Order: sequence, then structure tokens, then C-alpha cells
Amino acid sequence: MRKLALVVALAGISPSIGCMHAEPNIPGSARNTAASVADLGPIPSGSAQVCVVRPERIAAHVSMPVRDNGRLVGATRGLTFFCYLARPGEHQITSVDDDTGPTLLRAVSGIRYWLHQDVAELAGNVHAHLDWVEEHDALELLDACESRVHVAVPGHEDETSAQPIAPATKM
Repeated sequence: MRKLALVVALAGISPSIGCMHAEPNIPGSARNTAASVADLGPIPSGSAQVCVVRPERIAAHVSMPVRDNGRLVGATRGLTFFCYLARPGEHQITSVDDDTGPTLLRAVSGIRYWLHQDVAELAGNVHAHLDWVEEHDALELLDACESRVHVAVPGHEDETSAQPIAPATKM
């Protein structure tokens, strides 16, 4: 039942879960990307952090789930991002209808990794492809995002900073 609650919350169906709106990205505004990254806080000891950024407006109403080693860790809607924790080791990260296969990661504790969830609509079907990006590129993509998606982590419903933790397959 707890797993179902996480799936429902990540899909954006739960009325108690939504987006925390940040200041809109207005060129020349005082909004600072470094401050956005600082808002993510430190990475807990013994974990890496993976942030998925979706800056495209294409199919903005469609939730795009992301799985790490088969475990649902988050979902985006147009112009949003989310982060989750990953244990050190090997990870296979997938997004809906990504025909290029899983994105591979050998996570190292204390490192923040950035994925661009590139969404495209082909012949009426929505596809999401994951690409690794360097932090400076990710920060530019993050500037296009209007909100951060909050997810519910079972057992931590009252802690808005709680993040899902994906176990590694190997060390």
C-alpha cells in the first residue's frame, strides 16, 4: 500500500502533493541559479544525488515517470525538475518510452548528477529521453523550470525535504 501511495503522489494525482512554485525565470531578474542549487541543500553522507530537469513545454500536462533500477523515484511535468538520492554503485535509470534504453550511472557518494529529460512528441506519442549534462548546462536548463516537483516519500509525509533513495545493484 505504501508503494501505491508513492506512485500516486509521484503521478501528481494526490491533491496534497503539488509543485512549489519558484520565481519565474525572467531574463535580467534577480533570480539566481546558484541559489536554486543551494536550495537543494547538501547531499547526505553515503549518497549521491540525481536531479532530473525537464525544461520543455512539449506535452506539459503529461507526467513523465523516472525509474532507477526499476524503482519509481520521481516524475516531471512540463517545466519542472526533481531530485532523488542514489546509493553508491551501479544504476540503470529509465524514463517513459525511451527507446534508447536505460541511462547508466556508477554513482559516487557526495556527487550531484544532472539528467536532462528531453521530451518529444512523435506521431502523437510522447517520448522522454534522458541525457547526462554537466552542471553548468544543467543550471541553464534549471533556469527554464518554473517549479520543483515535490514527491511524497512513505513515512516522511511531513518532511518536504525528504527524497526517495534508490539502492544500487552493485558496489
